[in-house]
Amino acid sequence: MTHRQMLPESWNLNQILYGMLTLYMFVLPIHLNTAIGLFAVMLILNLVNTFKTRQFWPDVTIPKKVSRPLWALFLLSGLSVIWSPEPFLCGYNWFCVVGLEAGSFYLMLRYGSTGRRSLFLVKVFMISAGFVAFYGIWQYFFGVPFQDIEWIDHSAFPLMTRRAVSTLENPNILASFLVMTVAYSEGLFAPLKGGKRRVSLVVIFLAATGCLMLTFSRGNWIAFFFVLFVFAGAFYHKAFLPFIGGGLGVLYLGWDHLANRIMSIFSIEDTSAELRVMYLDSATDMIKEHPFGVGWYGYQFVFPDYNFGYVDPEVIMYHSHNILTNVAAELGLIGLALFLYIMWQLLKMAREIRHRRTADWVRGMACGYIASLVGIFVAGMTDYTLFNIQLGIFFWLFNAMLIALDSLTQDAEPIDE
Repeated sequence: MTHRQMLPESWNLNQILYGMLTLYMFVLPIHLNTAIGLFAVMLILNLVNTFKTRQFWPDVTIPKKVSRPLWALFLLSGLSVIWSPEPFLCGYNWFCVVGLEAGSFYLMLRYGSTGRRSLFLVKVFMISAGFVAFYGIWQYFFGVPFQDIEWIDHSAFPLMTRRAVSTLENPNILASFLVMTVAYSEGLFAPLKGGKRRVSLVVIFLAATGCLMLTFSRGNWIAFFFVLFVFAGAFYHKAFLPFIGGGLGVLYLGWDHLANRIMSIFSIEDTSAELRVMYLDSATDMIKEHPFGVGWYGYQFVFPDYNFGYVDPEVIMYHSHNILTNVAAELGLIGLALFLYIMWQLLKMAREIRHRRTADWVRGMACGYIASLVGIFVAGMTDYTLFNIQLGIFFWLFNAMLIALDSLTQDAEPIDE
């Protein structure tokens, strides 16, 4: 008996790749290099599977109103490196970063798009996010007692000696990840009828919220508020009073540490807030002079011409700290229009799924997607966290999952309201 005959009939590359995609989903926010290694192996196995099955394209149907602008944005981002200041470096970054994001998008559509698989991947993401949140809380109280000034303006915030970073190495990146976690935990909570699943989501929500407070990321605090508002206002009206009470309780218990940080949102007297205003000024000038963009990853090479004395010339400025101006600066106004159009179509798709007569968790994912998109764009007004590889990959993984869920529920009847 050969080794192949000893394996169960169900043991095939499709299931192996699904298992690796599951592990990829879990590892991604915990250790990037391990996740990239898994991704490389998945690409190789996918090529073998494509050769064996003679099938490359996923079975999922992507609406043309999404697929066409998506292809246009993909091609534009690749072609833009031609007119970037450093075509080789920008092209290399495009190959690596867009390759990871587009490849993850493809792998999700091909190997994680059935109902049972998508549900399990969501559960894996929630478990991983819970681990990140709990580790961040532990790290804040029992980890390094004092952090480098890179993440803290000690002159403006003398009482703040540390910020939670967990496994993501940057408090603002961690905060954006936690806002996304809160959005999906709330979205899934809304349509469920109770039981252990709801309890688990509440635990993850509380852990993510607690860790988010410890990041002291002001822009993401505002994004968190908007995510709660969307949840309570559109998905679950019963949440208004608990959220108000919980918010007042947090302010009462942590006023000394939170008050200055919250009020500084409305001031430009601290270094971080002042620089973000200056970045906006630089980016708008860059867009005016380069309406077709400076090319993918080209912002850092052009920024010195638009520094105007804001930043030490030795400091490399990779992005504009604003999602809209950064996309427009690198891919031009056409690129920004394509990106916003795709997001608008996906937002409408999520709204349609939410109102279909389908599984509770599917409608919950649609709610979570809407809330997460709100969080991404609100936080994106003060920081371009999708520049981070891990968050960028998650962004496109969930875009792919939404498209898959739309394809699976096309025949579902609308809910009468």
